[in-house]
Amino acid sequence: MQHGMAQRRLTVTAPDEFRWETVALPPPGPGEVRVRTCLSAISISSELSMVRNGETHWRLGYQTLGVVEALGAGVALEVGVRVITTLGHASAGIHRIERVHAVPDYIPDRQALAVILGEETHKGIRKIAPQSQEGVLVAGAGLLGLLTVFNLTRRGIKDVTVLEPDPTRRELALAFGAASAHAPGSLPHDAYAVGLECSGSPDGFAEVLSHLRPNGRCCVLSDGNWGALTLPPAFHTRELSVAASSDGEDYGAYARWLWQNADPMLERLFTETTKPDDLPATFARLREWPRPVSVVVDWTA
Repeated sequence: MQHGMAQRRLTVTAPDEFRWETVALPPPGPGEVRVRTCLSAISISSELSMVRNGETHWRLGYQTLGVVEALGAGVALEVGVRVITTLGHASAGIHRIERVHAVPDYIPDRQALAVILGEETHKGIRKIAPQSQEGVLVAGAGLLGLLTVFNLTRRGIKDVTVLEPDPTRRELALAFGAASAHAPGSLPHDAYAVGLECSGSPDGFAEVLSHLRPNGRCCVLSDGNWGALTLPPAFHTRELSVAASSDGEDYGAYARWLWQNADPMLERLFTETTKPDDLPATFARLREWPRPVSVVVDWTA
């Protein structure tokens, strides 16, 4: 007989105020699995905006790697299999089987963590469909921006330029495959057919649009924006198109592609580690620059 277990989860109760909640998890029902968390990753800009806004009982995080501990009826997975989920910063959870994605043995944990935001950035790329001969400008070389560069270059888009104020992140963008990386204010106008806004910055968004050619197209991937995004004059004079993208459409399909295109470079996104009890202090520290691309929370200690 399978017994339930407790879930410990970090929630935001007010701006910059946190609470750990503990709830009992039932045994998994038909078509469900119970997963124990091993690692969760912070999407810094997006999660900091949630912390700052302090919406009631907002649950943080959505990139999680765990191990299957219990199976409901009709589930073909095996206990002990590593899986990717969107659980977030919680010690365990119950999931429908279609919402967990098994990780092959040869894929390291931190490469597997790239599945969730990898699909979400690729969904935005699919919306504006850059062609191999087109120049693409990516604003921001954080977690979203670097995964965007990874997806573009591994799928045949080579003319990728990154706009990023941090020189260390510019170097990382080049290592991920960007053709060039520049500080804001240093690029020619009208040079790009496609833009991808990953900076979370109103200034970054406006600069991307200012560099697009007439009839250029842009997708806004960042949803943890530090201020309102406003349309500059170039949006009208050049008749630009702007799309938005949020959650992914098919994490399973992206995972299968990623398993075939595994790259140790992805582990450079997740080099810093913290513990669950240190999460509130970690979010406070991440308000200040310089800061890492992401932070991984290790639940196994």
